[in-house]
Amino acid sequence: MKNKVIRNFLVFIGFWLVIVIGSNLIHQRGILDNFPWEVLLIFLLSLIQLTTKINRKQVFGIYFVVFFVFMLLTGGYYNWTSLVIFAAVAIFMSVITYFIGSQFKKGENSK
Repeated sequence: MKNKVIRNFLVFIGFWLVIVIGSNLIHQRGILDNFPWEVLLIFLLSLIQLTTKINRKQVFGIYFVVFFVFMLLTGGYYNWTSLVIFAAVAIFMSVITYFIGSQFKKGENSK
C-alpha cells in the first residue's frame, strides 16, 4: 500500500478489534458487544477527504450530521441537554476525523 498513514491506521484498527473481540470472548459476551463502531466510522469518514474534492465547510457539515445522528441512535435521549452534549461530541469527533483525513492526505503525497 502506497499510503503508509492509512496502512498504519488500519493496523491500529486491526489490533483494537482483536483486543475487543478477545475481551468479549474472555468475559463471555457476544463478539459485537463493545465493538468500536466509532473508530470504524472515523476511518470511513476520513476517507471522504481523500477521495473527493469537497471544501472544508462541507466536509465538516457532513461529519457533524453523521456523528450527530450516530449519537442520537446510540446514546440515550432524555431532554434538550442531551442534544447539547450530542452536538458537542459531534463537533469533537468531526475535528478528530478532519485531522485524521488531513493526515491521510499528507501520507498520500509522501514517497
